[in-house]
Amino acid sequence: MRAFVDGHNAIHALRITGADHAALRRELLRRVAEIDPEATVFFDAKNAPPDAPATAREGGLRVVYCRRREADEEMIERVRGSDVPGGILVVTNDREVRGRAAQLGGKACKVAEFFARKPRAGGKRGSGAGGFTPADFGLPDEIDLSDPDLEV
Repeated sequence: MRAFVDGHNAIHALRITGADHAALRRELLRRVAEIDPEATVFFDAKNAPPDAPATAREGGLRVVYCRRREADEEMIERVRGSDVPGGILVVTNDREVRGRAAQLGGKACKVAEFFARKPRAGGKRGSGAGGFTPADFGLPDEIDLSDPDLEV
């Protein structure tokens, strides 16, 4: 499961404080990396200097600076363009963005739900589970494949 985090939305939701915008961003990236070191964090960057990178790697995370459109729109466009939208989790408190991601087949959760997850052991992706549990998707911990009522 690939997580797309709405950067400014998460900073606000988590009430992150800092001396300046760069400090806020660094603190958010540190927190995201603890939960999912392979996440992509999207920031609105319309006022960024023209020579600023559009994408970067910071602390192992992929960071996308959206200059042409809002981060919300960029995340949705990437869900729309994905071959496997169900493998993308959009993390934002913006109800409309979560709804649009779900309409496109993606998963979505609020910021607090994402950050309530247990950090991955060693900060590394394990067996592809993405640090999520079956309960995160409304599933039981175990599925009895011999159950005759199970729809497959």
